[in-house]
Amino acid sequence: MQPNGCYYRIMDKIFNALADNSRRYLLDLLNEKNGQSLSELCLRLEMSRQAVSKHLLILENADLVVPIWRGREKIHYINPVPLRLISLRWINKFDEIRIEGLMELKENLEKTKEDIMKGFMYQIVISTSAEKVWEALIKPEFTKQYWFGRSVVSEWKVGSSVSVITPEGKEEVRGEVIEFQPTKRLSYTWQAVQEKTEENTEEKVTTVVFEIQEMGPLTKLTILQDINAEDAKFQQAAAGWTFILCGIKTLLETGEPLPTLPWKH
Repeated sequence: MQPNGCYYRIMDKIFNALADNSRRYLLDLLNEKNGQSLSELCLRLEMSRQAVSKHLLILENADLVVPIWRGREKIHYINPVPLRLISLRWINKFDEIRIEGLMELKENLEKTKEDIMKGFMYQIVISTSAEKVWEALIKPEFTKQYWFGRSVVSEWKVGSSVSVITPEGKEEVRGEVIEFQPTKRLSYTWQAVQEKTEENTEEKVTTVVFEIQEMGPLTKLTILQDINAEDAKFQQAAAGWTFILCGIKTLLETGEPLPTLPWKH
């Protein structure tokens, strides 16, 4: 089968970005404290502001760093999804034993009390149309293939309910549609469903946002969730979305789900 040229071009960008020691150090700095401005990063590097800016631009083009504008200031966040994708789709092909710990998510996420953006934001570029990405987000027959066997069910109207159903038919998450703009933006509330006991407290309600941006033959998918980094569920949620992004990209580009489910119940 002919290799996916777009996929390999994306990998080339990632490997090129990681080839420079200064850029790897920038990622380390963002790992230590996620969400830093250019001025903050320049304080830790012995090079000009212009040079640091050029290195950050290369990391942005490889989707390893995601910029967010706060007024006139650009804040930079690390994006671990491309590295995880390389691990799942490329490196693991050459080793039958899963390379656990190659790039653990906890090494890429910052949990500080002074974080600028509550929760997290991940992005990935998929070689398909915005319509296909949209279908994959709202149709259960797609979600079951990359969402660990789960179906996402809703009438998909503002105010309608949303349920994440496990392969056993149990409602695991429930929410309500907040925004529904086909092929552009989808958001809904998110609350884990659990049995009520004396020990259990009701799960907090958060919001999940999916943003779709068409880029010619490619589509950029962004996922945001406003879960607090101090919440005990933060790492679990962040890891889950990382694998979901990798899964949806693999499914839409190859027609096949990831070889094995990385999630351990």
